[in-house]
Amino acid sequence: MMARKGSPSLQALTRARRRELGMRSMEAVLYESELETLDVIKTRLNLTSRSEVLRMMIAKTDPDSFTPADAAVIREDAA
Repeated sequence: MMARKGSPSLQALTRARRRELGMRSMEAVLYESELETLDVIKTRLNLTSRSEVLRMMIAKTDPDSFTPADAAVIREDAA
């Protein structure tokens, strides 16, 4: 029997395949405007998910370029 799209068994297979590739899922809390930005990039580049956009952004970012001042801005936004 073949699993139907969206079925729990297909989701489990997808998760297992991704785990084999070293991928993990996470929950992110973002402002609506940030989600809109992800969606604009996703559409413009014909990507299939916001996760792909985030992975692309991380790949193009130098982690050493972030500073404590950058973190302070994010903390202020969340307050």
